[in-house]
Amino acid sequence: LVDTIEHVSEINDGTAVWDIMSKDNMHIAPGNYIYHIHAPGIGEKTGRLVIIK
Repeated sequence: LVDTIEHVSEINDGTAVWDIMSKDNMHIAPGNYIYHIHAPGIGEKTGRLVIIK
């Protein structure tokens, strides 16, 4: 697990921001990553994300 992002906005805008840092506050390496989104009452989504630096 690289990081966990919590969407804590009063506005239901559907966006969340990730600073591309690990949960240990280190820059992540370029490469392929798998993400998983869990949205209560909406559903779940798993996909792939590529970081290029």
